[in-house]
Parts: sequence; C-alpha cells; structure tokens
Amino acid sequence: MRIALFTSNHLRHKYIATQLKAHLDIVLIITEQKNKAIEDGSGYSEEEQQLLDTHFKDRAIAEEAFFGQYTSFPDVVPHISLAFGKINSEETVSYLETHKVDYILLFGTSIIKPIILEKFPNKVINLHLGLSPYYKGSGTNFFPIVNNEFACIGATIHIATSKVDAGGILHQLRLETLYEEDTIHTIGNRLIEQAGVLYPKIVKGYIEGLIQPVAQKEITTSKEYRIKDFTPDTIRKAHKVLANRGIVLYLEQSHIHKANQPIITATYE
Repeated sequence: MRIALFTSNHLRHKYIATQLKAHLDIVLIITEQKNKAIEDGSGYSEEEQQLLDTHFKDRAIAEEAFFGQYTSFPDVVPHISLAFGKINSEETVSYLETHKVDYILLFGTSIIKPIILEKFPNKVINLHLGLSPYYKGSGTNFFPIVNNEFACIGATIHIATSKVDAGGILHQLRLETLYEEDTIHTIGNRLIEQAGVLYPKIVKGYIEGLIQPVAQKEITTSKEYRIKDFTPDTIRKAHKVLANRGIVLYLEQSHIHKANQPIITATYE
C-alpha cells in the first residue's frame, strides 16, 4: 500500500518519518510548520516570559540529545513543505492523487478536516501523544505531569475522525520507563522514541486486517486542554510535582494507577 505521512519539521518528526520509511511504503511526506502560538508570551511578565523561553530552550536541547542524528527526512521520498494551517486544502488532495496514495499517517499536524478524511475513510491513522480518552487536545503528556497522573502518560494510535482524538483505537502504549531524575522533556522524548518503534508495526497490522479498531468509551474523568491552557503557571506546577518526588511516589504504586486507568493494546507481532 502507498502511504503518505503528514507531520511537522522538527527532529522528532524526522525520527518518526525515518522509522516509518524503514518498514512501510512511504511515497510522500507533507510537512506543516508548527503553530507558534504556544510560544507567545504576550501579556506575561518578564519573569514569566523567561520561564516560558527556558522551557522551550530545554525542550530543544533534550530533543537534540534524543534525535540529533535525524537531521533530515528520508531523501528518497518526495517532500512538500506547507505553512501552518495549509494542510487541509485542494492542493494537498491533488498531491495525494498524483502520488496514488492509499493511506495517510499523521504525527504532529493541525487537525485534519473532512476535505481529506472523507476521501480516505478509515484510512487516516494518527499517532496521538497522549492516552485517549483520559487526555485529549494539546499537551496531553504535559498535563498528566501537572496533575500528577503519570499513568496517563503514553500514546494512542487511532483512526482519525472529524471529532478530535475520538476515532477507534488500534493500540495504546504507556511510558513504562520512568526515572526519579526525569524532566518534562526526557519523559516526552523517551515516549516518542518508544512510539516510533511501534507505529509502523501497528499500521502494518491494521492494513493487513490483523488489528481492528476499538471504539473509544466516553468517561466522565476525561480531560481536554487547549494551547491557551499552557501557561507559566502550569510549567511551575509540573516542575513542583517532579521536585516533590512525584515519579518515585507513582512508581511505588504504579500497578494500582494502571489498573484504574486501563489502556487498549493489540497483538502486533
């Protein structure tokens, strides 16, 4: 099957693209620039702006440490770069038709709309960094730290639908390896590293009919965040949880937390 990847252009996205190309027939990569709104410190004090800047500088340093070797996308695959918000267009549809794409994989793009979804029913698959339905929207592995819910750190591979992060689940993975000295960014990058290994296996299993989507259940404890919810105050709260031995306390009773927040897993090998 001929597959297109919709993603962005940071090191982590190039890592995922490389992992997918090694196992699947990726015939087109379309990248969309990231939304800069999350880094906008307008209206914050100088101290808050500095905290925000430090957070993103630390993220870049950690990402370089994990994925610094992935400086480019696979050079054998045609690559089209789009500005933020331009991925849902007739131009994109034309690219897909030209390259005779059968399936679309997503990682780190803006919300994909019906203009594309309706042309590829049940053939658009998303790697969502977060465990649905526990956490949806933005920052889905940041806010579990803020809320001291480490069992909710993970990723969901699901069918993309018009309702955000609500499509049938193919597989979920929880970050099993946590260390007392972990930071917000080492946690996030280790999860991406783990997800990159599993993503092509799950996609292959789905295409071959070995994995079937499992409908998401509505739960009353589901939390949904937006970019506006990410603030210097939430960064402080996340750091406080980590400084107060949040990881150590979680690991001491992780079996209880995991049982209370079950995930959906598939047999993929």
